[in-house]
Order: sequence, then structure tokens, then C-alpha cells
Amino acid sequence: IMKDNLEKFVKNNREAFEDYEPSSDLWKKIAAKTAKKDNDFVAKIINFSKQKFTLGIAASIAILLTISYLAFNYGRFVSQNSDIMVMSPRYAKELTQFASLIEEKREELKVLEQENPQLYHQFDAEIKILDQNYQQLRGQLPKNPNQEDLLKAMIQNLNIQIDLLNQQLEIIQKIKDAKNEKSKTII
Repeated sequence: IMKDNLEKFVKNNREAFEDYEPSSDLWKKIAAKTAKKDNDFVAKIINFSKQKFTLGIAASIAILLTISYLAFNYGRFVSQNSDIMVMSPRYAKELTQFASLIEEKREELKVLEQENPQLYHQFDAEIKILDQNYQQLRGQLPKNPNQEDLLKAMIQNLNIQIDLLNQQLEIIQKIKDAKNEKSKTII
């Protein structure tokens, strides 16, 4: 019924529809609004691209710095184990990897020095004892007739250091968690 009414209205008023033309100002207004929307859209795309590009550069720099840090530290440990590399490349590689890992964990532990210096010094003292034992083993290496056993003992010492550092870092995390829980209950 509505469709029929609409068709009748269009048929009856067809001449009025054909005679009426929109003003030229209307077309200018439409063109201006369309151009503004297009410009806004293009500006948004450009802004998004700039942000994405900036984030890409920042991520690239972070990755480059991380790789450089790791390569520098690994290279440092390789040069420290160059004498062992001559004796046993396999053991030298293990020693280098463990020493690098220990260094990373000790850096993580240094954060505690500012928060709780007494606990940090206690943890550091435990690691220093193991490190002194390691250095003694290393000093015996050139003159020891059973170098392979000594290298195994050095690796075992480094494993113990890593385990101890992991335990210390777990303790630190538990202390932080307990502080967070305490502050949540106060709030």
C-alpha cells in the first residue's frame, strides 16, 4: 500500500522532480565536506604510519642493544676461557655459557642492593665463597694431571652458583609478593 502511494506520488509529481535542480552551492558544500573527510582520513593514516615507524625504530634499537650487550658479555667470557678452549673446546663453551648466565643473575640480584643492602651483602657473600672455590679450581687447572675431572668440578661449581642465585632470586620475589599482599590488605 505504501509502495503504491509512493509510486503514485512520483508519477504525479514527475515534472516537479525533473524541473528542480540543486543549486551549485550545494555541490560545492558536498565537495568541500568530502575533501575534508578525505584529508582527515589521510592525516590519520599518516599519523598512524609515523607512530608505527617510531615504534619500529625503538624496537630495533632495543633489540640491537640487547644483542650487543649479550655479544659483548659472551665475548668477554670466551676470552677469559681461551686457555681452556685450547684444552677442551666443549668444556670451554659450557663454562662460558654458565659464567654468562651467572653474570646476568648477579645483575638481577644487584637491584636488591638498593632495596635491602643487608640481605644483598649476605647473598653476595655466599656467591663470593663459591666463586673463590671456582677460582682455586681454575688456578689448579694448568698443573693438574687430571684436567677433565677438574673441568667437571668447575662446571659443577658454576651449576651450584646458578642454583643458589635462582634460590636467592626466588626469595626476593617472595619478599616482594609478601610486601604487595601486605599493602593490598592495608588499602
